[in-house]
Amino acid sequence: MSAADETTTDTSPEPGGGVTGALGGAAHLAAWGFVFLILRIFAVSGYDWDTAFLVSTTLGIDDGLALMFGSLMAGHLVTSIVLVVVVPLLIAARLWGPPGHRPVVMLLTTVGLVTMLALTVSFRSWWLLPTMLVVLAAITVTRRLLRESSLRHLLIAGLARASWVAAVSALVVAAFVTTPWVPQETIETTEGIVTGHVLSVDSGYLNVLTDEQEFVIILTKDVLSRD
Repeated sequence: MSAADETTTDTSPEPGGGVTGALGGAAHLAAWGFVFLILRIFAVSGYDWDTAFLVSTTLGIDDGLALMFGSLMAGHLVTSIVLVVVVPLLIAARLWGPPGHRPVVMLLTTVGLVTMLALTVSFRSWWLLPTMLVVLAAITVTRRLLRESSLRHLLIAGLARASWVAAVSALVVAAFVTTPWVPQETIETTEGIVTGHVLSVDSGYLNVLTDEQEFVIILTKDVLSRD
């Protein structure tokens, strides 16, 4: 059997089609989102239980997209390192992986490439594209030349589960990026200067996570300026 056959000829239908498959996919996505949220809350709180609880009280249902995007931007270095490994794997999975997974892989690849473009422009990370191409070349060489190696078998398994690899990689970012998903601010108050991240603004007060990962509440009437 050729290398191409090994990775592209499996066209048998996957279990759980139709409504059942859609519900299963939605359940997996919801579970992943919940784990991502929990990891982010603990990471920015220094894995302190009390601080994590206070941070969780500032979040609403409509904060999900901002939290995810802000987390990727806040930990741009970790995100960049993850992307130069995951995006080439997704591209390879789109080219040589199981056909049934390709629509999802294509979507994830597009998101990854757009995120890489934003990181490159925003932080002048010009090394991202060359590094990604080197990793993609290494994947191609491994697939074509190392026919009987354990590394090639590991690669084939990774191509078949590329979407799961991408999901787990995002959880790694969530767990290790300690910077909150909102910009840092310098808040001048009547009692001094507080440097931190305003997680929410409620009626009469601000919920702030300081750079020391302490949760503080600042009354609006005491705020002189925010920068």
